[in-house]
Amino acid sequence: MSGRIVLAAENDDLLRAFGSDGQLSSLHPMPPRYNIAPTQPVLTIVKERGVNLVRLMRWGFLPEWVKDPKDYALVNSARSETVEEKPSFRNAIRRRRCVIPVSGFYEWSGSCPNGGSNRAYKQPYYIASAEGKIMALAGIWETWMGPYGEEVDTTAILTNKAQGAMADISGRMPVLIEPQDLDLWLDTSSDLMKDARPLLRRPYLRPLKIHPVSSKVNSVGNDDASLIEPLAAGRSEQDARATENDLVETRVDQVRPSTQDLDLNADQNADISETSTQLTLL
Repeated sequence: MSGRIVLAAENDDLLRAFGSDGQLSSLHPMPPRYNIAPTQPVLTIVKERGVNLVRLMRWGFLPEWVKDPKDYALVNSARSETVEEKPSFRNAIRRRRCVIPVSGFYEWSGSCPNGGSNRAYKQPYYIASAEGKIMALAGIWETWMGPYGEEVDTTAILTNKAQGAMADISGRMPVLIEPQDLDLWLDTSSDLMKDARPLLRRPYLRPLKIHPVSSKVNSVGNDDASLIEPLAAGRSEQDARATENDLVETRVDQVRPSTQDLDLNADQNADISETSTQLTLL
């Protein structure tokens, strides 16, 4: 599952995609972001009293019962197949659904784009709408209450089995909500899942564009438009020979898009991404 997302959209585009009756409460100008990582703030859309609201949330889900987030592994994604069963998620999926607007997202694969392979290197790919539209990733959210009364809204992206061209680079992909299904997904006035559940299984039929990009995206310190540019033809193996520093940086701070989400069999009983990173509140 993707560990990095991109949002580089104009406010007018967000209004057209997610506005309720032409309005989107609390929308303020935001700088473009090309390398948003877990633990960082992400823009989300929720519905309250029939109106779509913008909320900034921390990417990394914290159930309300967590006492100390330092003792809880980072949960940036949750499997849609089991989200209703997990104690960490089952209330949120019924009562606190959201979407995360993105211009695109990154996925890492062990295969080089020219058919080669390099065990020490994961090739990053950028995935976006082939129509140039904003995409809506299905999410759940929770408000974590700290011991001193502090409140932190946190979110996780829902995933399902990769389909189409995505299956060539990853076993998982985000659940993508179609524009016509947005209201149905966000409406939690009833906590029954019978209407929203099919959206977790529905294939995404809109075309996607997928291309390899530079390993510069491995570092969260890089955040500019060059990150989403297609890798020049013939450079894949050269780019795969990342410097020792690049490789170390990748292992340390890259939340890898895993083809397997791990289940915790302890009290947490939650799905986490392949890299279990301890989180620190911003």
